[in-house]
Amino acid sequence: MKAVILLGVFLLAAVLAVNASEDNDDFKCTIGVNYRENNCNNCFCSPASVLGCTLKLCESRQDEKLTNCKTGTTWKEGCEQCWCTKQGTICTVDCGKVHN
Repeated sequence: MKAVILLGVFLLAAVLAVNASEDNDDFKCTIGVNYRENNCNNCFCSPASVLGCTLKLCESRQDEKLTNCKTGTTWKEGCEQCWCTKQGTICTVDCGKVHN
């Protein structure tokens, strides 16, 4: 029972954590692509194109270069595409490969 409650809380937190698709900062997630927020939290794009991320407390979450970037800018880190959003830095994982 505790596991079911914990899973429910985790899923709710993940969906509420980030909604970058409504930030007006030109970031739109792609369904099936995995993302990482601030080099810390794993994110997914819901069927409604809403980005949901885990809520881990990582040191990188406080990294100024990840959270104080200019909103709306994009860049590449190797094969990963990154965007600066109001939440901080969002980058693809697995070179933006779409997973089923």
